[in-house]
Amino acid sequence: MHIVLGALSAIAGLIWALVALQRSGFNPASLNPFLWYRRSQWRKKYGTHPLYNLDDPMDVAAVLILGTAKCEGEISTEQKRTVLEMFEQEFKLDNDAAADLLLASAHLIRDDVYLLDRLDKILATSCKQFSQAQAASTLAMMTRIGTLESPLNEEQRKLIAATEKFFENAFRRQPQWAPESRQ
Repeated sequence: MHIVLGALSAIAGLIWALVALQRSGFNPASLNPFLWYRRSQWRKKYGTHPLYNLDDPMDVAAVLILGTAKCEGEISTEQKRTVLEMFEQEFKLDNDAAADLLLASAHLIRDDVYLLDRLDKILATSCKQFSQAQAASTLAMMTRIGTLESPLNEEQRKLIAATEKFFENAFRRQPQWAPESRQ
């Protein structure tokens, strides 16, 4: 009889401890390693700054163009108008879509004064989607917006040179020959 009472006491103590842990905020499901992995991947993807998750070359190019204009300080109305014209001509967007892209890019870099420090993070996700023509066009637009009102300042030169170097390294690492599919 004393064995049965001991077993019942142990079960009651275990249940009491689990209820007390649950009331204090501990969730036994958090011990699941698969759930932990999914949550860590979710945090990694959606917990970072949205600027580092851009995968469309057009979005990244817009951010870099606007960042080049912002290196001089606040963006003037002439620069905004020129950026909108470039978005319409180069990206083949209508007026509303170009304005939306400008607004989204301005929102993404509103807190980042100096994009050069984070250029690798900004381009990391999208560098494989860029073609050489798109990279050259991005660099040309960055130079055009930088020289719109005055010659390039030191920050703009550094940003354009770092972007050019990043693209050169990215295209150098790509294989020259794609593997043939064998049947």
